[in-house]
Amino acid sequence: MTVLVVTDSPEGPTQKIARLVADALGERDIDVTVGDISDLERSEEFEGVVFGGEVDAGEYSPDTAELLSSRASGLSQQLVWLFAVGDESAEDTPDLVSELAALDYRSFGRSAGEDEVRSWAAFIADEIDGHS
Repeated sequence: MTVLVVTDSPEGPTQKIARLVADALGERDIDVTVGDISDLERSEEFEGVVFGGEVDAGEYSPDTAELLSSRASGLSQQLVWLFAVGDESAEDTPDLVSELAALDYRSFGRSAGEDEVRSWAAFIADEIDGHS
């Protein structure tokens, strides 16, 4: 299985979580590529996509939400997982989860612990194993 892990932020807590997810998936022999939001253009090259974005006032940025929505038809053909960093929940997420046919959505605080992130990554790896 090949998985693309992308974020809307090149640094900070979102990138840290993305790297932890990628590392944990890699430890389960999943071929992982880490990129940024522009790499969604080539998401069809991968069997799965994990997307992480910063949220402010409970929402992804309008640009991020619009980009994800514009890619919905392609992404809905793949295994997709979403996460947000910031507020405890993102108001626009239920719509995006449905629109992208995402298998799961997780909200992390800015100081999320490694164990919490790795636990979610293990959940993703188990789902990937179930689809293989």
